[in-house]
Formats: sequence, C-alpha cells, structure tokens
Amino acid sequence: MKHIEKKFVPAGIAMMISLCMAASAAAVKKIPASKGIEEASAETELFEDGLKVTSVTLRYTKKIQADSVTAGDYRIDGRVITGVSVSGKNVTITLDCSNKLLAEPDWNSMDDLPYETKMTVTQTGEISSLDSKILFTGASSIVLPKFPQPKIVERFTELTTMDNSANMRLRYDIFMPDKYAAGWNYPLVIFVPDAHVNTNSTKAVLLQGQGATVWTTDQEQSKHKCIVVAVQYTLSNEQEFGPLITDEGSMTPGLSAIKFLIDELCDNYRIDRTRIYGVGQAQGANAIMTLSENYPALFAATMLVAPQKAVADPTKLAGQKIWLQVCSSDAVAYSRANLLTDAWENAGAKVSYGMWRAGDDAAASEAAAAGMITEKSPINCGVFEGGNHPYTWTRAYEIEAVRDWIFRQHR
Repeated sequence: MKHIEKKFVPAGIAMMISLCMAASAAAVKKIPASKGIEEASAETELFEDGLKVTSVTLRYTKKIQADSVTAGDYRIDGRVITGVSVSGKNVTITLDCSNKLLAEPDWNSMDDLPYETKMTVTQTGEISSLDSKILFTGASSIVLPKFPQPKIVERFTELTTMDNSANMRLRYDIFMPDKYAAGWNYPLVIFVPDAHVNTNSTKAVLLQGQGATVWTTDQEQSKHKCIVVAVQYTLSNEQEFGPLITDEGSMTPGLSAIKFLIDELCDNYRIDRTRIYGVGQAQGANAIMTLSENYPALFAATMLVAPQKAVADPTKLAGQKIWLQVCSSDAVAYSRANLLTDAWENAGAKVSYGMWRAGDDAAASEAAAAGMITEKSPINCGVFEGGNHPYTWTRAYEIEAVRDWIFRQHR
C-alpha cells in the first residue's frame, strides 16, 4: 500500500483560517448592476449607413478591478462588442461599427428609422470592485439616455418655410459656410433623402447617412465652399398632402414646396444660381429628376442615387449633367437606370458607364469613377456590382471624384 504523506494544520490555526474565510466571505457584498451603475453614457459617430453608438461608458459607484471585466460580461442586442477597458469607476464598451447594409438589404419596415435611436446594455457577468469588497452582479439591463449628436450635425440649423400656394410647411436643415461674406455668391447643394426619414423626428435627414453632411466636412469645404440644405418631408406632410413622389413622376404639392424653398433660398442668401446642385437618394433621386424635368434650368448638375420610380418624360433630362449611381442587385433601380440611359442615348446624349464590385474599398470606387470622368460625358452611370437598394447610398457619396465632378459643372 502506497504511503501518502499528510500535512496537518494545528487546530488553532485551522480555526483562525476558517474564521478569516468566513469574515472575508461576509465582507463581499453582491449588488445588482442596475443599482451599482450610477451613470451610463454613449459616444456616437455618423457613418455612411447612419448614426451609430461607437462606445458605451458605464460609471459604477466603486472603482473597478480591471481583470474582473471581459467583453463577455455584457450584451447589447443587435451589436457586436469588440472590447472593454477600465479606468477608475468607468467601464467602456467598444462596438463594431462596420457597414451592415451590404449583408442586410433593407430595414424591417417604414417605421424603423435607418439609424440608431436607442440602446439597452445588459450586464451578464459579475464585476468586482477594486478592493474586492463588492460584486456587481449581472442579469441587469440599463437603458441608455438620449444619444448625443455628432458635431457635424450640430453645424446645421433647423428651419421651416411656408409655401402658401399649397399651404404646406416644409422643414429643412441648412449649413452655412464659415466666413460667409459679402461680395461672394455660393454654390447651393440641395439634398432630398429617401422615404425612410419621412418622419416627424427632428434631424432625421442628417442622421441616416452622409448624403447631406459629406458636403460640409472641413476637407470638402476647403475645396468647395458652399451652402447645404437638407429637405425633410415629414410624416405630417405625407399624411396631409400625400407622397412626395408618384409612380408616374408627376409634380406633387411636396415637390412644388421644394421648388418654392429653392427660390426662397436664392432670394435670401448669396447663392450662385448657375451652381445649384440637386442630390437625392431613392425617393429623393426621383424628386430631383422630376424637378429637373419640369424646371430644366434649375440645376447645374444632379446626383441621382438609386431612383426606382419613373419620370414622365426622361428624354427631357437628356440635356442635363447627371451622375446616376445604382447597385446591380437592386433590381428595380438597376432596371430603371437601364431605361433612363437608353432614353437619354436615344435622345442624343453621351453617357459613360462604369461598374465595380460592391464591397470594394474606396480606392476602387475612386479609380472607376475617375476613369468614367476622363470620357467627359455629361451623363455618367456608375454601378456597384451586387449590393442592394440602401447600400447604394452608403457608398455613393464617399467617392471624391464624383463630388469634384459635381462642383465643376455650371449652368
């Protein structure tokens, strides 16, 4: 039989260890995270596919032991946690912000705003205080407060105009360039979004992506100083006056109100009327096309992103300067692009074409667009091979060559 050596601890010492362990266990308090977190805050950024939370910071009532925290101690539905860090009482949770719209072709319904509006953070693990006297226990959820707006959105001022002919009040956000000065007339970029922001929620047109804000970055303004106006056709407008655009591409009260707004802006601001640029996506692209058809001298150039509906007579646009961008897997917009370009070429217009893969990096888009521009056609049609409807406008505005082309056009 094998002899096993046993090490005995004197009874007194054993009793002391036992008492110390009991005292230590009794000293550790378990507190639900919902009571242990005294503040929750979020950092946001405006991405090509809309406003997203980039990180969440939870401030606990006690300093936190760093090695007691892992990414697996938290859950945020619909988001991927990429890491956590600890600084004193604060635990900061960082989130993946990659473009999801290439994989997710559409929002669930028109009631879903295409940007983040709320977030619930759930602590699922146990977090220890630095002195190990408190365990903040999991299975507790914290609803974050209202998200802060990115600085680029704060550059816009929200206003309304009243088109008395239709008795319609139209909401818009306007960006004014730095050092707006006498003796200089500025180009105007007028942006009309897709129907997902036909909502009464303020600033929605600025938070859904970069269709309005891309023109206001410091880089862009250093090259192309301009006034930018983003139109928001609200849910109230839609309920009272009907859709902004129609299937057959006719003028609507909403489109008349946009034309009224452009005229009013030209009367009230120092705008170069030979350099008004119309930019729109989906609903907005059709809105800009219909305005161009009815007022052919209005825009110096237009950028049409994923239009899906008709215009009454596309041949009337054949003399315009247009950049049309679609995805080939957006069946409706791709089909519409083919119909439009056929009509324009049959009317005698020169059209340049380019195709590159959805998901390619920005450099590939730049190279493809630059190649098209060298052909010096007044109308250009760029296609992302693959993709889907909303993905189109998460990529179209990032192409610097296209933005530069727009600003080189004069009426």
